[in-house]
Amino acid sequence: MNLDQFYCRQLGICSVGLILTLVFVGLAQPGYAQGTGGSDPAESPKQEDRKYTLAGTVVNSETGEVIRRAAVVISGNGSGATLTDSSGHFEFPGLAEGRIFVSVAKPGFFNEQATPSGRITVQVSPETPPVVLKMVPAGVVVGRVTTRDGDPIDGVLVRVIAKQNMEGRPVWFDRQNQTLTDENGDFRVANLPASTYYVAVDQSQETALSQPGIPNGREQSYPRVFYPGVSEFSAAALLELRAGQEVRANFTLTAEPVYQVSGVVNGYKDLPSGLVFTRQAGEGVDFTQNVPVEDGKFQAKLLAGSYSIRGSTTNGTLMSTGGSNTVIRFDSPHVHIVLAPAPSIPVAVRTESIGGGIEHADNLGSQSMPVMTLRLVPSEPSLFHTGAWWRPQSGDIQNVEPGVYNVEINTVSPWRVKSVQCGNVDLLHDDLTVAAGARSSSIDVVLRDDAATVSGMVAQIEPWQQATVLLVQPHGSRNLVKAVITTEGRFQFEGIAPGDYALLAFNNADQLEYTNFDVLNSYLPAASHITVQPRGATSFNLTLLPTSR
Repeated sequence: MNLDQFYCRQLGICSVGLILTLVFVGLAQPGYAQGTGGSDPAESPKQEDRKYTLAGTVVNSETGEVIRRAAVVISGNGSGATLTDSSGHFEFPGLAEGRIFVSVAKPGFFNEQATPSGRITVQVSPETPPVVLKMVPAGVVVGRVTTRDGDPIDGVLVRVIAKQNMEGRPVWFDRQNQTLTDENGDFRVANLPASTYYVAVDQSQETALSQPGIPNGREQSYPRVFYPGVSEFSAAALLELRAGQEVRANFTLTAEPVYQVSGVVNGYKDLPSGLVFTRQAGEGVDFTQNVPVEDGKFQAKLLAGSYSIRGSTTNGTLMSTGGSNTVIRFDSPHVHIVLAPAPSIPVAVRTESIGGGIEHADNLGSQSMPVMTLRLVPSEPSLFHTGAWWRPQSGDIQNVEPGVYNVEINTVSPWRVKSVQCGNVDLLHDDLTVAAGARSSSIDVVLRDDAATVSGMVAQIEPWQQATVLLVQPHGSRNLVKAVITTEGRFQFEGIAPGDYALLAFNNADQLEYTNFDVLNSYLPAASHITVQPRGATSFNLTLLPTSR
């Protein structure tokens, strides 16, 4: 990434050229000229005409050293851009009194003090002190990828995988700054914030002969490997990267022979996207191959192992081998693949009136029925597993992969969830387990029309800032948590069941794994507590709580 691209991403502007244009245009204006008074000292300007200077320094948060040529941009009650000088100093003269938003960026650094929007707020006035902007130096992951004989492997993709909390759950995702190994097998992934990471060498995209120069030699390839040399994501080692630190992750790969596999797909020719072969590595996958299908026939190059196979029909139905895997040990010219629709879980919904009447609902998509969403969320973080949504039009949850899920349901007042059952499992308090190849019982939901609303204001934040408010109902060994984002400091929960709740507000909940029982419980002693009545409207004002990093 070049300098223009970095500033564009960090500051949300077109290019560094725009920054410098703003700087030079600003310096050409009388209000920005250094040492320009612009008025007779004898005159007494009006209060609204008085101008002030916002000055400051950009420093390295780890070493305290000044940072030169950092781009500082202001907006709001005044605008401009400049680069810090050799002493890390910057100035914006000629500003009217009022609130200014300040952002700073430089390749190899991150802004320590900025809000999620990338800006901090400064009140410009006669008493405004110099501003100190602290930047955190980025870390670097370096390494080398070689064969067991010590030969470098070039052109393989190295992935750095980071954790992020989304909706209070940890999600692992590939960072954008991935890289390929060079001709020496070396790689370098820079501009990483301090955090913990997994590092993986992706499977090779091309095959090579095991004995170069020999006609008709056996091809070979490399599966994906996680540091420090394991195929399973669950067995990988986390790398702790501190601010400004360089850590090394070397890989030694073992090539595996490639086998020629061909055959037919029984009963299914309508697979426009072809077949996807995924080799199982424990609970994960270390080799994937996309294979086209023509007239029900396929040809593939695969490593030895046990494969699950899937494909999608034109109408989006996921077809798979389910709990029956295909094992490849040698060249196989007559493989018969039997696909079946992936499991779907029926959802039955009943509505219950506070007056005691019970009504069965087959389809909540109709306008006469209450609004409800239902989602299956994997209970453990995964690189590939994203869960599934209930589709009211079809009446079930389609294409459910094997796994363990939390069931999330949201409703709109006056409806709230009274109970959720799957067989003998209470899904309000326990997880749903979907076994490979097994048929699941239906999920039975009962909604009741005595829902309440909880609303209020969060103090200590500006109207343009956002906070996350949590409504928590502790229950046994887990918490039932709902979360909303404030709008101009206000929040509102709908579809709330009567009962006792705890309320908490955070301005950086993206750092908080609040669906984790142990994590959230450490904050509950500082929570506000409310009691919600049937069909009640409860209002409560909150103050922000800090989160621990």
